Parts: sequence; C-alpha cells; structure tokens
Amino acid sequence: MEQLISNEKMPTPRKSTEYNGMELVCPVVLLNRNKINNYDELDTILSNMIKDKLYEDKIKFNNEKDLLEYIKDIREKKKLTNNYIKNFNKQLELSGYFPPPEDIKTIYISGKTNKHSEIDKLNEGLSKLEAKGDVYIEQKNGKCDGLSVKQSKAATKSNYSVQKILGKETDKLLTEIKKNYLTEQGFPPKFNELDRDELNKLFKPENKENPYMSKLKEEIEKNKQMICNFLIEKLYCSNVKYDIYEFDGLQLNKLIKPNDNSDITFGEYMPYYYKKSGEKRDATKLFYRLTCRDKIYRVEVRWKGNLYVSPQFQIHEE
Repeated sequence: MEQLISNEKMPTPRKSTEYNGMELVCPVVLLNRNKINNYDELDTILSNMIKDKLYEDKIKFNNEKDLLEYIKDIREKKKLTNNYIKNFNKQLELSGYFPPPEDIKTIYISGKTNKHSEIDKLNEGLSKLEAKGDVYIEQKNGKCDGLSVKQSKAATKSNYSVQKILGKETDKLLTEIKKNYLTEQGFPPKFNELDRDELNKLFKPENKENPYMSKLKEEIEKNKQMICNFLIEKLYCSNVKYDIYEFDGLQLNKLIKPNDNSDITFGEYMPYYYKKSGEKRDATKLFYRLTCRDKIYRVEVRWKGNLYVSPQFQIHEE
C-alpha cells in the first residue's frame, strides 16, 4: 500500500452500526473540496440534503432511507466526524488520488451490501471478499475508483472463516471433532448463550486437552503459506481491475498488490498473547502476525459469540 503519514490521534469510535456515517462523509467532502473543514460546515450541507434533496443527481444510495440513517450516525459522532473531515482533506491534498468535483459524475454508496446494478457490473466475477469498496467514484471520463471506508485504524480489516479457507475436507473434519468433543463435555447439540462462559474456558489456547483447538492449530501451521497468500490477496484486492483505496480516519492508502512474496510473512506470534503490562490475556483466541512490506497486521483466530461455528481470521493493522 502507498501510505501517507499522519501523526494525529483519532478518538476511539463507539461500536460500528449497520450504517457507518463516514461512508457519507467522504462523498460529501469529495464533492465540496476545500469547502468543508469541520463538522458544523458538513452538518449545514447534510441539512440541505434532507430539505432540498441536494446532490440527488451526484450521490446514489442503496435505499431511500439510507440518507437519514447515515446522517443519524454522523450526528452521534461529532468529535470523530470533525477529525475525520480534517484528516481526509489533508490526505486528499497530499495524495491527489481523486479528481476535482467538476470531473465526478456519480458517487455510489454501497456500504456492506451493494444494491447498485452499475457496481454489480463493475465487480462481476468477484467475490464479496475481493470487492471491498464501500464507496465508488465514477468520473465523467468513465473511470471508476473504489474506496473502503473505516472509522479508525483500529477497525477490523476483514473477517474470513478459518475452516472454509482450509478447504471442505478439513472443514468437515474440524466440525466433527468439535461436535464430538462438545458432546463428551456434556453440551447440547446447538449453541446456548447461557453456556458461553463455560465454552470459552474449554476453547482457551492453554487447554491442551481440547482436540479441536489442537487440530485447528496444526492445520493452520500446515497450510501457512496458502493462508498467507489468501489473506494478502483479499487485503490488497489483487483481482480487482480498478484502482481501490482505503481511508481509516488517518491515512489514505492505495491498495497495491505485492510484486512477490519475499517480504511477506505469516505465523503464530507469542507476544500477542500478552498485554503491554506483561500479563497473559484471558482470551479465547489464537494470535498470528502477518507482515507485508512496511505493514504489520495482527490476525486473531476468534469467534463472534457462537463457538459451534467456524472461528474467523480477524485482521487488525498494527
């Protein structure tokens, strides 16, 4: 990735919702280059968008209700939004990545689930893991760029099913091992939220008696290179045919596929199992480290509540 450095710290946002308001902030700032410098100036334009349907011909949403939902999210994050605008403007000026407003034809806000036929056509043949743009900027000359919008650098880069990546046979084997182990431990065949604390104890890395965790670690180690290639390919949108960028509230990066694997590494990383204080983390996770050029990623193998399903590779930039 090309990187533009900013040393400012962003406030930690609250948990993300279905509507990430920053997905609207970026298009509005792009269409008002050098005219929006803070939250109050943005909010004036947002109010006009509601009242006068301003930018109706320039910004396209998935659904009619999206505008109000995005604005609601923005207004709950005034401090975050204020800093976000300032840093996005700075990065736009430094990078020169996007065209001036007069050269922009349409901006499509796709969010988590795209419903624009134009974007479906653009991403034809690509999986959702590969087409990671939240916003698409179509220029009058026909060129279209993608932009992945993160609220902060701490935001999860991606979630991928570990067992699916390992393949159908391994997926089936791991599922069966886990099912048998849970039955032996006296747990019902379906996940019960009330059992979560007890299940977490069973699936902690230090429990060497858990055959599922042992086999999972073995398969990840055995398939380390394949996993590394998969993660890099998806992180850097290697199969996308258009330019795609990522903004995390501080840095605006152009996602560029690595030329070779000489500076890419992936493996279990023991320091991640400990806090900065030196205390061991009480977490139902496995920790890995992925590096690519000057980027370092913490890769967590973890569950999102239900331990009966496959864990995920959750990726965070360090």
